[in-house]
Amino acid sequence: MTRLRAVVVLVLALAVLSGCTSLPTSGPVVQSRGTDRGDTRRASDIDARPPVEGASRTEVVAGFLDAMTAWPVQTSVAKQYLTKEAAAGWNPEQETIIYSDSLPVRESGGFVSVSLTAADRLDSVGAWRGAMGAEELTLDFKVTVQDGEYRITDPPDALVVPASWFRQRYHQVSLYYFDPVAKILVPEPVFVPEGDQLATSLVAGLLAGPPPLAQGVVRSFLPSGLSVGLSVPVSDAGVADISLVGEAQSVTSEQAGLMLAQLAWTLRQDPSVTALRVSVDGSPLPLPGGVAQYSVDAAAAYGPAGPGGGKTLYGISQGRLVSGAQDTDLDPVTGVFGDEGAGLTAIAVSPDNEEVAGVDAGGRRVRLAHVQQSTSEPAAQVLLDGGSYARPTWDHAGRLWVLERRASGAVVWLYDGAQLRTVRVPGITGTRARSLVVSRDGTRLVGVVRVSGQGDEVVGARVFLNGRGQVARAGRPFVVRAPEGSAVIDIAWASPVRVALLTASVPGNLYEVDVVAVDGATVGVDVLSTIVTGEVLGLAASPVEDAPMYAVYARQYVDLVRQEDHEAGPGGLSELDYAG
Repeated sequence: MTRLRAVVVLVLALAVLSGCTSLPTSGPVVQSRGTDRGDTRRASDIDARPPVEGASRTEVVAGFLDAMTAWPVQTSVAKQYLTKEAAAGWNPEQETIIYSDSLPVRESGGFVSVSLTAADRLDSVGAWRGAMGAEELTLDFKVTVQDGEYRITDPPDALVVPASWFRQRYHQVSLYYFDPVAKILVPEPVFVPEGDQLATSLVAGLLAGPPPLAQGVVRSFLPSGLSVGLSVPVSDAGVADISLVGEAQSVTSEQAGLMLAQLAWTLRQDPSVTALRVSVDGSPLPLPGGVAQYSVDAAAAYGPAGPGGGKTLYGISQGRLVSGAQDTDLDPVTGVFGDEGAGLTAIAVSPDNEEVAGVDAGGRRVRLAHVQQSTSEPAAQVLLDGGSYARPTWDHAGRLWVLERRASGAVVWLYDGAQLRTVRVPGITGTRARSLVVSRDGTRLVGVVRVSGQGDEVVGARVFLNGRGQVARAGRPFVVRAPEGSAVIDIAWASPVRVALLTASVPGNLYEVDVVAVDGATVGVDVLSTIVTGEVLGLAASPVEDAPMYAVYARQYVDLVRQEDHEAGPGGLSELDYAG
């Protein structure tokens, strides 16, 4: 068979997402388009300049904006541009405004104005809030005279900084909280400053509680009213000593275990931390088993990718369900969907590798069956019939989500093992949605929606659960990626907080794989763009750590990092994916 060649554009982000620690030294041509992170060298310190005597109104406003770029971050000099009353009330920690460019400061209508060409927001915790509206891009400052000098009276409660400055000094991490029933950890992406205080920033962020847009979606078991001491020191042996201070209620042993899980998963992002110790108001937090320190790997059972290894591949070959581990043959399963004539067009296997939802009858029916032969339920259960259904998707709790495409607008179905019902998902329900995926933790939905004349938009929404762990509703939509004029052929989870998108640059010949942040962040995050040649059918990707991402062809599938080809077998493939 002629070997399909892949021209792969790789950046460090792909190595991180896949667990690869080195780039390949042989194989297809490798080209780099870089990342959005800019210069990876440690940013030099920047000293803010105080106001000069006799500065004009516009010079005071320009100096105030410039003073906010001090590094390491400090706002004491910026406050000198404010009146005493304004300085006392100014709260730059309320949000961060990141602007790409600005027009010269000008006086207009009694105000000094600064017009931003484009800007995005972070909330008080550092979570991405998206683009500012056009009506918000002009910042008006009222300036008065105090002690013979011009000073600002009404500064915005925000740190206002250029995107180029932000890219070099901040990076995105995740703070880990639990789902409402404390079954699985949920990562919440936030931005923190670079530097030696990463462990301190991570713990402080976690103590601040869930970002505003995640409230009601996740919960924290770290008691409110606590803060970090001066810092979180990390010993040469990699042990982080976390001293929490403040007024807090007594902590039960069960709560202590959940606190440790949140802290461990959050701190494991700091490569210098291997274990932790925690004290609350000077009293050591009891560690399970009476150990002296808690490993950052000790809470693996709560991981955001759910239980199990999750690296088994499942595919469709000549309408039959096939499966196999990495580097092994893909063989038909023993369940009913492995029989000849199964007629499958799409499949989704539950994260525990037990059940499979299969779309057949030309995409007009969804059935459920066991992956392997079961004597208790030998036949497949018809779940949906008579519609046009996209590939289903599962979460860790065994909930199955199915998108039905209708001319009148898409419908989202949910099956929890007992009841089948529709769920209204703003931004997806009633639109020209083409596909839908749910995160393993069950708190995020991401859909591909066709926009007339613009291509496909990728839309996200958060999922709210009630106290019994049942889906209550979906939150308001947000843009993960705006339309770029092309169709998104496939979408898959590349990590718990990244989705991979497959688009056709030249259908049948040239395709692009983009890995993007699930919160829609476009500044300060690593950008991955991978070009592959040949007729690509789809992607096989997983949020499970170290699971390779594959470009799927009819006769083989190709590891996008290692550039290794795997034969599909004599029957070929029409689809390949991991469980989920």
